Formats: sequence, C-alpha cells, structure tokens
Amino acid sequence: MSERDTDVVVVGAGLAGLTAARELERAGHSVVVLEARDRVGGRLLNHPLTGTDHVVEIGGQWVGPTQHRILELARELGVETHPSHVAGENLVDWNGRAIRYRGTIPKISPAVLADVGQAQARLERMARQVRPEAPWTTPKAADWDAQTFATWIRRNTVTSGARILLEIATEAVWAAEPEDVSLLHILFYTSAAGSFDALIGTEGGAQQDRFVGGSQLVPIRLAERLAAPILHEAPVRRVDHDEGGVVVHADGHQVSARAVVVAIPPTLTARIDWRPGLPAQRDQLVQRMPQGTVAKCMAVYETPFWREQGLSGQALSVQGPTRILFADGRWLAATSASTVVPERAAIRASVSPATTV
Repeated sequence: MSERDTDVVVVGAGLAGLTAARELERAGHSVVVLEARDRVGGRLLNHPLTGTDHVVEIGGQWVGPTQHRILELARELGVETHPSHVAGENLVDWNGRAIRYRGTIPKISPAVLADVGQAQARLERMARQVRPEAPWTTPKAADWDAQTFATWIRRNTVTSGARILLEIATEAVWAAEPEDVSLLHILFYTSAAGSFDALIGTEGGAQQDRFVGGSQLVPIRLAERLAAPILHEAPVRRVDHDEGGVVVHADGHQVSARAVVVAIPPTLTARIDWRPGLPAQRDQLVQRMPQGTVAKCMAVYETPFWREQGLSGQALSVQGPTRILFADGRWLAATSASTVVPERAAIRASVSPATTV
C-alpha cells in the first residue's frame, strides 16, 4: 500500500478526469489521478488492426463542428481530423426494401416524413427554451424531466414509421432507448448541439469528422502533458471525507488530499463506499441514471466495393440486427458493415461491446 499526499485527487482518467487534472495544475495545485483500468481514455479506445498501422475505435469516434471544446483540445494537442466519407447514395432498409437516397432524408412514405418533420420542429422550438449550461432553470424543466422521450414521442406522432425513426435516432445519439431518457435531457442535448439535425447528421453534424490516429489519441497526448502521476489499475473502493479533507482508498494506494474530483459515470459512483454516506437524494439519483451502451462490429475490406455501386457506405435498418452503419473513407474500414454484403465480408477485426461518448 503506497501512501501519498496531494492537493486534489482525481478519480478517473477519461477525458473529464484528465481535463480536470490539467485545469487544476494550471491553477497551481498538485494532483494525483487514480484510474481503474490499465490505460487512459475511458470510453475512448483504439483497437489496432493486426499487421497494419491503422486502428478502429471501439468507443466514441466522431466529432462535429458544434463540439467546440473537444475540437479546441485536439488542436492544442496536435491531433488532426479528417471528414467522414459521404459521397454517394445512402441506404435505408425499410420494411424489407433497400431504398437509396441522398442527404439525411430517406425516400419513404411522405406521411412518415411529414410526421417526423413536425415532431422535430416541435422539439427544436422547445429546445430553444433550454439553457445548455443550466437546463434545470428552464421554466418547464420539472414537467419535461418527469416524462421520458418515449412518452413524448407517443403523444406527438401519429405514424408508426415516425416513431421508429425517432427511436433509431435515440439509439444512435444517446446509446439508449427512448424509454430510458428524459425529455429534458433530449432538449438539453438538442440545444447544446444547435439543432436535432446537428445531432444525427454527418455533413455539418456530429458525425462529420474523425480523429487521425483514432479518438483515444486525444486523452493519450493529454495524459503525457500532465505533471500529475496517473496510477493505473487502481479502482477506488472507499472515500473518507470531512471538513479537513479526504482520504481516498484504492487498490494498492491511499491518497490524502484537500478535495476529490470524481470523474466517472454517475452510476459507478454508487459503487464507492462513502464515509459518511452521500445525501440520500444523490444516492437515489445515481441509481436512476443508467449508462448508455451499444455493440459495435468492425469489418475490414480490401477495397470499398460499395462505391463502385454509387453507395456512400452509410445505411440504417428498421429490422436490424445492425441499426446504423458508417464507412470510414480514410482507412477503408466499414463499421457494422458485415450485414450489408455478408458473402463478401473479409472480417479481420473483433466484435466488442462498447459504450459511446
């Protein structure tokens, strides 16, 4: 058991924890970072492709023009971006039919498209009332937070097709079902992004760009610039706290400090033994905040054969099992593409569960 003294302990070496450590150091404080895994990055994880210099991203991978903070951080760290491939027609698997289309609007039933359009317009009008930096101050915050997005969808759409498309959008953006997300949270996200289209779109949207070298390169370079020691494989088990400071107990380490910053998913904070315990309302809150999860499959092809057919490599399916599909135009790696033309798939990457950012 190693014992250390510092000004602030940071729990978690994901983007949140590492940026917190950086800001604390800039303010003149000494910091120790405790990380449960053997790496930095949290929900950003690169996976090298055997025999190549390329990686696929098991976790979060895209960045859009309204995500100013991560883009600024990447520029500061010298991590470049490249655009997602969009040239060509997209595909939608709609009730067993493969329909080709360009842009973000598939050529399906006009009634469904009109229904989605009116629902989206209503959402964006509501979102304009939400301050992203303090969504709880919205006049109708209590009412909107008391209902799930699924409840709102059922009350504000008339076609089953519109409900399906909004469900797929929720799964793609939040990695959760509409039943698991509050309406206020959806409006907060929409307000922060600028529009619902910005959340689901590629060009001009949140899926516009990728990081050269993979998204995990951002936290890796950020960690390299810290003076703070990052203690890996050190999950925090207990936090003793009083007016005099904190003592953080992790596997193999005990750190005393004036304060602790816990930068892990809220639901995981409930697994820490807090002495004394956290307020009851906080304890109840974290029990009701499930972490979004999604399974990703990477399939690697010798050539992007779909482009010969005039396809972009982007697709969505109502039936599944693959709901959303994107192709990486830079490295010729197609994400979740094995269900498009399975007989031609030369799959060389592993299938892994992942949680998204």
